[in-house]
Amino acid sequence: MAIPVLTAIVLLVWFKHKTVAWEFIIPFAVSIICIALFKFTTEKVQTADSEFWGGWATQAEYFERWDERVSCMHTKYCKRSVSRRRPDGSTHSDTERYACGTEHMYDVDIHPPRWVLHDSNGEHQSVSSAQFERLATMWGNRLFVELGRRYHSIDGDKFVATWDKDEATFVPVTTEHTYENRVQASTSIFNFQEVDLKTWNLYEYPGIGSYDQPSILGAHTDQTQEADLLLRIWNAKFGNGKQVKMFVLLFGPQTTLETGLAQENYWKGGNKNEFTLALGTDHAGKVTWAHIISWTEAGRLKIDVREHALHQEKLDLVELSQYMVDQVGKNFVRKPFADFSYLTVEPPGWAVALSYFLTLLANVGLSWWIIHNRHQEWTSDSEDLY
Repeated sequence: MAIPVLTAIVLLVWFKHKTVAWEFIIPFAVSIICIALFKFTTEKVQTADSEFWGGWATQAEYFERWDERVSCMHTKYCKRSVSRRRPDGSTHSDTERYACGTEHMYDVDIHPPRWVLHDSNGEHQSVSSAQFERLATMWGNRLFVELGRRYHSIDGDKFVATWDKDEATFVPVTTEHTYENRVQASTSIFNFQEVDLKTWNLYEYPGIGSYDQPSILGAHTDQTQEADLLLRIWNAKFGNGKQVKMFVLLFGPQTTLETGLAQENYWKGGNKNEFTLALGTDHAGKVTWAHIISWTEAGRLKIDVREHALHQEKLDLVELSQYMVDQVGKNFVRKPFADFSYLTVEPPGWAVALSYFLTLLANVGLSWWIIHNRHQEWTSDSEDLY
């Protein structure tokens, strides 16, 4: 209601005193722009989230170090003779350099070597020299490519190693991508409780190491390593087609289903493409509870995987992971997060306060500028104001 009233006031002033209209319109317009900008920025920050895409390595490139000449303009210096006075009052001639214009020359830009890995999703990421060499050795090829650059003194070319399509040399790759997640910032419908990471011994998302990340978080045994490799391979194969990322979170004794719910709250429901199985075991290795964290619309899939985990006499991670892979491959359906576009996002209190404060500062500055930079020429209508 306040904006229409202010607009009406501005219009009335403009019709009556057109010569001073801008003195009223500018602060009003700046205030609206500041508020809109802060709302847009805070909403973008609140709804920005990251998800992980699975894929596999298809090619690795090594670009050699090279240099090139780049045009530039430098100050030109000339010499001239000048007379200088000595302390005893006599003079003598001296030569000095002075700027007498510009001249076109060139600089040399040096480009360091770099190594790039390409994956099945069309993504690429930087890797190290050792990682490139390991892939080239594994795939058994290293093709030299002449780039034909216009170089200065170092002719850098590249070497390319390409996956040989052998399953034995299949390399899973994970990349991180941002997307809009209005769910995590909305309190109108989804109000995830704040939980303490250390109190509940919850998991953070695993980092991406050598171009991939773990799929099983918890105890490190031979069984978990085998199951983790299985899930990583299928996360890569499912990545582009099914758009799914599978995780298994292992919790030990003295944990309950409340721990799984706390993990879901901490991850705010997880990312849109995830299917996560959280489970706890007793000292004998029997599964005591299981919980699925996923936005998938395939409700039966959640029930089947959870029940299969609960009915194992003793946790068999390899068998459970294979079952999950089979069920996810047949039944997973990713939830389109565009369905949540209706959710409203309220800016936090500090953002509102900061918006008001900076808008006030902007108006104070504009008012000072308007008062100290008044126009000297006025029409007869403007003179009537004084």
